[in-house]
Amino acid sequence: MKRVSLVQVGFGTVGGALIEQVVENRPLWRERFGIDVTIAAVAGRAGATIAGDARGIIDAELRQLVDRRRSGTGDPAHGSVAEALPGILQAGPTIVLDAAAGEGTVDIDVQALRLGAGVVLSNKAPLALPMSDPRSSALWAETSSTGRLKFEATCGAGLPVISTLQSLLDTGDRVREISGTLSGTFGAIFSAVGSGVHFSQAVKDAKAQGYTEPDPRDDLSGLDVARKGLILSRTMGNSIDLNDIEVHSLVPDHLADVSIDEFLNRLSEQDPDIARQADESAAAGLSLKYVM
Repeated sequence: MKRVSLVQVGFGTVGGALIEQVVENRPLWRERFGIDVTIAAVAGRAGATIAGDARGIIDAELRQLVDRRRSGTGDPAHGSVAEALPGILQAGPTIVLDAAAGEGTVDIDVQALRLGAGVVLSNKAPLALPMSDPRSSALWAETSSTGRLKFEATCGAGLPVISTLQSLLDTGDRVREISGTLSGTFGAIFSAVGSGVHFSQAVKDAKAQGYTEPDPRDDLSGLDVARKGLILSRTMGNSIDLNDIEVHSLVPDHLADVSIDEFLNRLSEQDPDIARQADESAAAGLSLKYVM
């Protein structure tokens, strides 16, 4: 039976759910595909838990890691994925799963590709680096439909947006424009606002349900949508950077640099303005949307 080792970086809401899916589906994958999927390492902000041998981290330990993370009692241990990765690859095919948020995992992603591993991203930030950054070139060089970097999870909430776009381009079609409401976070927030919930409460509810980025400002600033638009545009062959995209932010300047807790506590300052926009939209037979 073929063995594939997974190395997961990023251990928040998405990362915890991903580990649970691997543990739950591993027997199915063995039976249906003849593949034994093991988790060789799990990395959080404080460090990494590294498997002791090629059999990977056992299910009981993985469940404990998830439970401790959700209860706030601890991240993985203090190992180093960067140091462990070459040895993990020696044991066989390896895929690095980047389920983090932000640019802190870029070097691991680039290292993995350089060593011959596959990389799968839900993290949008690595693919939104400036084009002048050599790491950006290293990543985008592997993003074709036949490349070793897969990034379907960065856009479309699991819908086959990226693969469909790549298929169109691979068969000679020319894509002129892509437009849509690409933020499930904004969708949930504005649906709640349309039902009479205060904007600030809708944001807090969305964060509690895991719909927002760890810092909701990454969503409310439009940065998350801008990154998705950038990824789609670059996939179409356009060489643009984030600063080429005009973004409408819902984060006031005076709350841009405060702590997350203070931001959430003071977000009610925006409620009257958002309520006014919602009322004006409703009066015109429309609803608030954040459109790319």
